[in-house]
Amino acid sequence: MNYSEEYEYDYPYNFSEDYYDGVETLCRMSENKTLSPLFIPIFYSFIATMGIIGNGLVVVIYLSYKRVRSMTDMFLMNLAIADILFVVTLPFWAVDAPEGWIFKDTGCKILKGIYSINFYSGMLLLGAISIDRYIAIVHATRSFNYKGKTLVYSKIVCIFIWLYGIIVSLPTFIFTTSYEFKTTGKMVCEMKYPKHNSHIWKAAAPALQLTLGFFVPLFIMIYCYSLIIKTLLQARNFQRHKAFRVVIAVVAAFVVCQVPYNVVIIYDMFRTNSCETFQAKAIVRIVTQSIAFLHCCLNPVLYAFIGVKFRMYLLKIIQDICCLSKKNISLRYSSVRPITETFVLRRTSDFDIDNLSSFTM
Repeated sequence: MNYSEEYEYDYPYNFSEDYYDGVETLCRMSENKTLSPLFIPIFYSFIATMGIIGNGLVVVIYLSYKRVRSMTDMFLMNLAIADILFVVTLPFWAVDAPEGWIFKDTGCKILKGIYSINFYSGMLLLGAISIDRYIAIVHATRSFNYKGKTLVYSKIVCIFIWLYGIIVSLPTFIFTTSYEFKTTGKMVCEMKYPKHNSHIWKAAAPALQLTLGFFVPLFIMIYCYSLIIKTLLQARNFQRHKAFRVVIAVVAAFVVCQVPYNVVIIYDMFRTNSCETFQAKAIVRIVTQSIAFLHCCLNPVLYAFIGVKFRMYLLKIIQDICCLSKKNISLRYSSVRPITETFVLRRTSDFDIDNLSSFTM
């Protein structure tokens, strides 16, 4: 049997020739000729740059300035790593949009697999952070009794999340491949499902993405943060009411970024023979998916730098960079060396960071 006859395809932008029954070839990929080559490279490059900078700062702070001491620290560290590994794949898809896939079959499998693992891991980590904050606020007394064991528990949870992300991403590694798209002559990187049970895979793939990538973290966030809000409203402390605004921002960012794209996924599961509807869905899918990816850039702000302690660490990084620049200048101008060295020696005592209030609510 011919290889193209044995498999059917699925791809987020370039829909396969057999994906929708009865849709003419001219309807396919027409939106990519106008929107994708212009929008995707610019927006994906922006998301990748901001995501690497923001999440990279979180990783640098934990590796060089702040030890991982709590369950929240462990979850934030792993979330930043997952977001970094996720956004570093976006430049490859930015190149793919106008030029077609040029990174061969091995690159296709690896990048799709990394994309999938970190997508699922990142979403589950958001749910874990919600549960951690729920326990810390709603059950503050009980959480204090288990404070010494939380780091061990958090390591176990993170290992489970990463292993689960790898397991659910195995079909991506298995079925993803690159091939030449007949109607355009361009190479594409897509999922290829065996034709005899392609309908099962086509239903299972979006169902799995919706369940683990949207409904599970959404349900956890709604349940945990609703009880957190109830607890905060009963408190009269100023910091607690400030934390209330943080909760609203976290939930609002998730809803605004993730809901439109997942609504499109649900709607896209229903096939249509209308060429106009097909093209409109493809364009909306590209835009809403890009907005969903933007959430990776917001995570460092919502979960880390919104707190006092992380902002002080950020100032410390900026100060160290300035000190390094001054030290390089001092190598050229020996007359300023004593001043620079004195400043470098004094900088570590400028901030008593460990005595600052935690960023947690």
